Amino acid sequence: MFGLTFEKLFLVAIIAGFVLGPSRLPGYAQQLGRAVRSVRQFVDTTRSAAEDEMGVPLRRSQWETMDVRQYDPRRIVADALRETDVTPSTEWPDEVLAEAGRVRPGQKYLITGPSSHPRRILIDSLPENDPRRIAAQVVGECRTAG
Repeated sequence: MFGLTFEKLFLVAIIAGFVLGPSRLPGYAQQLGRAVRSVRQFVDTTRSAAEDEMGVPLRRSQWETMDVRQYDPRRIVADALRETDVTPSTEWPDEVLAEAGRVRPGQKYLITGPSSHPRRILIDSLPENDPRRIAAQVVGECRTAG
């Protein structure tokens, strides 16, 4: 705790004994004891108040058993990026089908959204079963075959 070893504490006690003198040392030791007890009581009451307000026990043994790393934002984002949709949707909205009909030969990006805020989407980044990607592949195959 704070880099204090037994030797350092013993040295501080000896110096305090010489500076304060044998007559005043017991009084200061009692004051130090009362201060330590009051700090310990303050920490205990604060901990119990926090437990009551949060509804979560703040015991060290229970915190050590919890895996706090699961709440790391970097881990959450990495897990979300690794997730894939295992049940692809077979029904596509009409907007997606309309965009698939507008795919031109040689088009690498799909422009979506309103004209005030257009979004560019790389066609190769779309899922394999996306009709816009399928349309781009069909257009590309027709172009190379022809």
